[in-house]
Amino acid sequence: MNNPPTLPTEHPAAGRRFVAIAFALGVTMAGATLASPLYPLYEHAFGITSSGITIVYSSYMAGALLALLLLSHLSDHVGFVHALRIALLLLLSGLVISAVAHSLPVLAVGRFAIGVAAGIASSSATAGLVALEPSRRIKRAPLVGSIMNIVGLGLGPFVGGVVAQALPHPLLTPYIIFGIAALLALLALLIHPADGDVSPIVDFRPTLRFHAPTAATVRPFAVASITTFTGYTLFSLFASLAPAFLGNLLPWHGPAVAGTGVATLFIGSAVAQFALRKVEPHRGLMLGAVAIGVSVALMAASLPLHSGSLFIASDLIGGFGQGLAFMSAVSVVNQIALPANRAQAISSFFSIAYMGGIIPIVGLGLLADRIGLNPAITALAIVLGLLTVSLGILSYQCSRQVSHT
Repeated sequence: MNNPPTLPTEHPAAGRRFVAIAFALGVTMAGATLASPLYPLYEHAFGITSSGITIVYSSYMAGALLALLLLSHLSDHVGFVHALRIALLLLLSGLVISAVAHSLPVLAVGRFAIGVAAGIASSSATAGLVALEPSRRIKRAPLVGSIMNIVGLGLGPFVGGVVAQALPHPLLTPYIIFGIAALLALLALLIHPADGDVSPIVDFRPTLRFHAPTAATVRPFAVASITTFTGYTLFSLFASLAPAFLGNLLPWHGPAVAGTGVATLFIGSAVAQFALRKVEPHRGLMLGAVAIGVSVALMAASLPLHSGSLFIASDLIGGFGQGLAFMSAVSVVNQIALPANRAQAISSFFSIAYMGGIIPIVGLGLLADRIGLNPAITALAIVLGLLTVSLGILSYQCSRQVSHT
């Protein structure tokens, strides 16, 4: 009797490539958030203001958004291994530029390159993990991708902050550490074969991928996208400006403390997505929107009251709220999108979400330069509070409609 042919994904080499791709994704996402605990040091070293910090941070978000809109299909053209190699080369370039930067524009260029790398890696790594799942349990591959994404985002600020505080040259050493990790990830991908049937990179043409929802799905799509928009605003606020005033609220100081605060937000998001995964999506959107509004309000209150307890509560509630809202929003978009347009609908959803980490944050920084950081965050809290309450009401109405059908 002839044995059935062995699938390529069952070969031990496929398992090693699976691990290499997961590691590359984690390293890239860690590099994306590495700079957060360093921003107060950059403020002092470069003499820049709050608006400068938000511009640097938003440069990363703009790079990720550009990659999402124009380069999300790169892995379809050159293969996921080649796409990840390109992402790691961009990451290394961004880390080197950031390490040698002595001015805001140069630092912004470095962060932009890292953003493009993160955008390419997040899409190509997921495709690669699904294709190479050793056990053929396809559902496990997206879970591994999500875990490595969150682990990387959380480890970036934590490790970067600890290294900056414990070792000399705090604006250089963290980039060296993560640069070595990126080189190891690139080496792991170079020693493995690339995908089979792919096209040369010179034939690749960037294509704008944005899909407007149908008339029947405009409302749920808008609620899901805008709720996630507010979640990204919250994340970006913690990752950009919060490290600057965290030392005034807590008895501990330094980049390690700032990095831990940012990492806690990502950990809270991951825990919420795992622990609350059975919550009905529209109900999850409602609860997530309310939690995001409460989180920003607590942060705004913690500044004039100099309350570390309120800030910690804001951090924890914000992480859970963003995680629940994000998970629920993705479920809603997947439910309402037609199969033929699902990939473009998801891309459009993420594009709107990423704008939440750019427009409000840059506006906040500019406003902070004029009226001060505390009043500016209070103004943002009022706007986000009104918006999240409205989104919560709309999500509640959608939830009732679903329960009655």
